[in-house]
Formats: sequence, C-alpha cells, structure tokens
Amino acid sequence: MPGSPDAAGLAVSLAGERVVLLGARALHWPARSRLVIADLHLGKSHVFRQHGIAVPRGATDDDLRRLAELIAATGAQELWIVGDVLHGPATQAAWRDAWIAWRRDHAGLDVAVLAGNHDRALDGAALGVRQLGEACDDGPFLFRHLPRADSQGRHVIAGHVHPKTRVPGVPRSWPAFWLGPSVTVLPAFSDFTGGHAVRAGQGEALVACVEGTALPVGWTPP
Repeated sequence: MPGSPDAAGLAVSLAGERVVLLGARALHWPARSRLVIADLHLGKSHVFRQHGIAVPRGATDDDLRRLAELIAATGAQELWIVGDVLHGPATQAAWRDAWIAWRRDHAGLDVAVLAGNHDRALDGAALGVRQLGEACDDGPFLFRHLPRADSQGRHVIAGHVHPKTRVPGVPRSWPAFWLGPSVTVLPAFSDFTGGHAVRAGQGEALVACVEGTALPVGWTPP
C-alpha cells in the first residue's frame, strides 16, 4: 500500500488508483474530482437534546464549515457520502436549515449519497442530493456504508465503524482511516460522534487524523 506525503494529506494507491487521505477525515479521488466522506450524522445533537441530553449547540455548523473548507481546498466537483447522512428523523430543525443554506452556497456541487442505517427518513430531493441506493460501483471501487468485501472483487470504500486509533506519545485516540487489501473504512466525518478502537491486522494499515494531519500509524510511507 505505497503512500507518500501530499500537500493536502497522504497519497496512497487503492486498487491501482491514486487517492489522498485527508487529515480532515475525507478521501479525495483526484481522477474524479470527488471528495468522499462517511457518517455526517446531520441532526445528531438535535436528537440528543430532544431526549434531554445536554450537548453543545453548533456541531452541525462546525461540520459544514469544515466540509466547505475541504471543497475549496481540493476543488472537488463532487461530494459522495457513504452513508449515515442523517441521525434520526428528518424533521424541521436548525440542522436542516443549516444544510439547506450550505447546499445553496454550493449549488454547483454534485452531492450523492449511499444509504446508511440511519438514513431511512432521507429525502434526497428535499435535501438537494442524489440517492445512489445501498451500493454503487465506479472504476475499481464499490461505495457503500457497510464495510463488507465485494464478491466481484472491487475495492470497497465504506464507513459505519467510526474507526479510531492511538498515536504513540499522544494521550488520546483519533479518528482513523482503516485500510485493508479489499476494504477501506473511512473515519466518521462528524466531530460529534463516538468511535471504535481498531487494530491493523495482516495486510492492513491505519492512518490517524490528528489536528487536520494524516499520520500513518505503525508504518512508514515509501
């Protein structure tokens, strides 16, 4: 899995394609001018507050600001979200207004989504996104939410797990890309989400997202 430092992250080869793993928790596929993220979880803080759990406001605004910065920095023409765009019912709430305003500001951006387990209430037309169903293939990749190997041998790019890992010398865990021979799991894009500690097995690699920087964990890019 050869990789090299890039101005915007860490360039690696997946299934023979050059992609860039960005420390801001997104994958850039330059050949398609496409930014790929997972687990945006719009409205999660709203759902928590509805259930009486005190959480800070503004989480959605912060996530959308970071996303706008990535679009500007990469010049991406497409944004694909591999599942869990929503978190809970798509009710009229502040997060929805924020998303509609963000979408209006990026009207020329093609936004497509793969269905996640939290997306049962997703109305693509109302949110200005294309719905691609549960899976969609493009080039050597199969994009979907759940990280299962593809029977046709395409490299899967998925989310769902919210992988995290530790970096030596740093006393906390960080969102991470989990790269395997047949499946790459993206870190959760939303700041307001938990995660699962993962370890790299045989043929796998981890890249931590530390303060906006993509850091290989336990391996050195050639």
